Amino acid sequence: MRDVIVIGGGLAGCSMAVQLARRGHGVLLLESEVYPVHKLCGEFLSPEVRGLFRELGVEDEIDGAKPASIRRVAITTRDGREWRANLPGEAIGLSRWSLDPLLFGAATRAGAEGRQGTVVRDVSGTAFDGFTVRFQVDGQIVEERARTVIGAFGKRSRLDRSLGRQAGSGGSEFVAFKMHYRGADLNDWVELHAFDGGYCGMSHVENGLVNVCLIARVSALRDAGRSYDALREGLMRTNAALARRFDVLEPAMDRPVSVSQVSFRTRSTFEGDVVMVGDTAAMIAPLCGDGMAMALRSAAMAGPLVAGFLEGKIAFDELKREYDRSWRAGFRRQLGIGRVLQAGLFRPAVARAGVRLLNAFPQLGDYFVRATRDADSRQDPV
Repeated sequence: MRDVIVIGGGLAGCSMAVQLARRGHGVLLLESEVYPVHKLCGEFLSPEVRGLFRELGVEDEIDGAKPASIRRVAITTRDGREWRANLPGEAIGLSRWSLDPLLFGAATRAGAEGRQGTVVRDVSGTAFDGFTVRFQVDGQIVEERARTVIGAFGKRSRLDRSLGRQAGSGGSEFVAFKMHYRGADLNDWVELHAFDGGYCGMSHVENGLVNVCLIARVSALRDAGRSYDALREGLMRTNAALARRFDVLEPAMDRPVSVSQVSFRTRSTFEGDVVMVGDTAAMIAPLCGDGMAMALRSAAMAGPLVAGFLEGKIAFDELKREYDRSWRAGFRRQLGIGRVLQAGLFRPAVARAGVRLLNAFPQLGDYFVRATRDADSRQDPV
């Protein structure tokens, strides 16, 4: 029986694998994709990730990937209003195409056994009896046993259904797209452009590429023509600032990455005795730009507690209580504010009034930027 099986080799899963393998625990890290691969993501890393990468021992590798520097934020509305501000520190832009294999490699170097191209079918068991994880790889069904299982499989997975989580995370009315482009110089800005029923964020990642990531109501996509191209050439061009960007952008990917039925409901930090980290527990509104940092932070919270359990220092019930308490203290406020801000950006009249208010009271904008970040990033303003 292994000590840990981590399901999902993204930011949260790889961080858990690095932490636990370094302490000598037997870790199996399962990832359904074969890297490198594009994933739906804003690819914006908040200022606090620098310290988290340092703790994982990958800071030099991150710098070697030459991420973009992001220091300022701009929001535009359909009627031409805009708000601009500095971020509370230097954020970076780095694609998941580059970042995920970098972190997966760090996990295997730390001692974890990493398997890509594995599709987990089901998980059964308890922390008392141990777990059985069934997954498919190369057409074969494999079973592995472990004392602990970490769920880091992201915002949506077929595994949700087998764990009984589907009903709690359904009912979504959002769809999201991500695409890389060339041809525009955004300098050190991350831009958020509102349109009726959605908004589009864009900022640089490595190699001068522009990551464009948008979220819209399903009804907006349907009314626009039911495709990304129709949405881009129709409804999104009602925002003149966004239209000007698309006039000069040239696709750097064959097709966009898309996800339907996106949910922003907080699910749970545990399902039975499976520990949930990153987007598997909850997804922050993309406009906050803190989702990747949240994934790393949740793993930083859970890692020492899981290690304590495996080493006989704490009982599993204590692990559950402490992780749930830390998670709520760390993220509840961010998630709540993010949902309120996102709801406003979806409505043109509210977005227009909000930008006017932010321009009238600059300190309010500073508050919202800092309130949706980790406390460690609310220092040393640019």
